[in-house]
Order: sequence, then C-alpha cells, then structure tokens
Amino acid sequence: MSNIKALFFDIDHTLFSHTQHRIPAETWDSLKQMKDKGLKLFIATGRQYHEMFTLDEDWAFFDGYVTLNGSLCVDKNEDIIASFPIEGKARESVIHMFNSKQIALLVVEKDRMYANFHNDNLINAQKAIYTPLPQIAELSDNPVYQLIFFGERGVEEKVEEALPGCVATRWNDYAFDVISRKAGKDRGVKAVLDSYGFTEDECIVFGDGDNDISMLANLPNSVAMGNGTEAARCAASYVTTDIEDAGIRNALRHFGLI
Repeated sequence: MSNIKALFFDIDHTLFSHTQHRIPAETWDSLKQMKDKGLKLFIATGRQYHEMFTLDEDWAFFDGYVTLNGSLCVDKNEDIIASFPIEGKARESVIHMFNSKQIALLVVEKDRMYANFHNDNLINAQKAIYTPLPQIAELSDNPVYQLIFFGERGVEEKVEEALPGCVATRWNDYAFDVISRKAGKDRGVKAVLDSYGFTEDECIVFGDGDNDISMLANLPNSVAMGNGTEAARCAASYVTTDIEDAGIRNALRHFGLI
C-alpha cells in the first residue's frame, strides 16, 4: 500500500510486551524501516504523555502522541494538537467524587496525575502496567482529560450516570478509564491526520484492547493484535499474529510495507 503515510500504535500489549518488558527487537527493527521510508509514526495510547516514559523505551522516536484515549493529542514538543477535557456537570461531579473518597480515583491532567487515596485495586492496577503509585493530592482547577476509577466490575454504569457526557472503558479487573464522549482514539487519530494534511486511508492503526475499538472500527486500515480482546479483533479490518510472534512486522508485510 504505497499510499500509507502514517502509522498509529497503541502501547501496552501492542508495541510494548509485558512478557519481555520492552518493545520486541523485531518490532523496533520494523519501526525503523518505516521511518527510513519516510512514514510518520505516532503513539495512540490510554497512557498520559509523561507516564509513557516510566517504561524504559525511546518514546521520543515517535512523531506525535494521541494520549489518554484521544483526549489529548500533542506533537513532539508537547504542543497541543487537539484536546477534549471533561467539562460541565461532569466536572462538578468529579469534585464531589474525588473529595468524598467513596472510590479510589486518579485524575489525569496534561502534566500531572494524582489520586484521592490508595486502595488495593489501585495498587494492583498500577502494578499490572509497571507504573509507580501516583501521588495523593488535592483536586486542582486545571483541565481534566481522563479519570481512572479503581473498583470492581459493575461500577462503570453508576459512574457513567454520575458523569453526563462521559464514557467508561474497563482495562483490567481493577480499573477503568473515563473520558469525554467527544474524545476517543478515533477522534484523536483524525485530529492528528488533519494537522498533517493526511487522509484516513493514508494511515494504519494498531491496537489490542477495548479502548482501541473506536479507532479499529472507524478507520479503514486497522490491525488488531492476535493477543487482542475478542471485541478488538472483531472491530479491526485485519488481525495479525500475537505481539510475541512478530505481530507488528507481519501486519506491515500484509499491507506491503515490508
């Protein structure tokens, strides 16, 4: 596919192996081949920009970042390309939920992440993604781009009811993300494409989880990892092999880029 100009990659279980605790060597080799071809390479993650760098990899290699599930998109200089903060009545509810401490809650701003308190769910969730425990702090007046709630399955519905205009997506047994309905990885990717003057059919997106479904389903060239969730695999236009079985490289071969 000679018309491809941009590639967007989720991090956890797509680029970054939690078995090897790194980006696999053959994946790095493939990424460098794409850079040598002149393609633009972007991250599309649920993580915050600074949180990426807790994983020991060269994230500065990439040309831009769709972070916080599309809520905040920045270029290499951290200049904002597009943003979709949690606002209005939902923001008012965040103040109550954060201060009442009925559930552990992590607030994610552009340059800062902090929690109202720590509990076992928070500790287990952060351990699962190799991220240090967040600081405990008071809620600020800065824009909030993502919330992470640490609670058992089934809590998501009540949280969505309390936060109008927001959507919840669970990412493990201990935690789920909440973002504005105006956001989503698909909208983040499209905002970045617009900023570069690229069209949707000039990119390929890669993901594995339920928070990747919007971009896997709504962009024409989408790849789900073989180790991805069933919903992610059903949403994608192509399913590659497992991350541990050269999934990125095999997908690039499928699209004729290697």
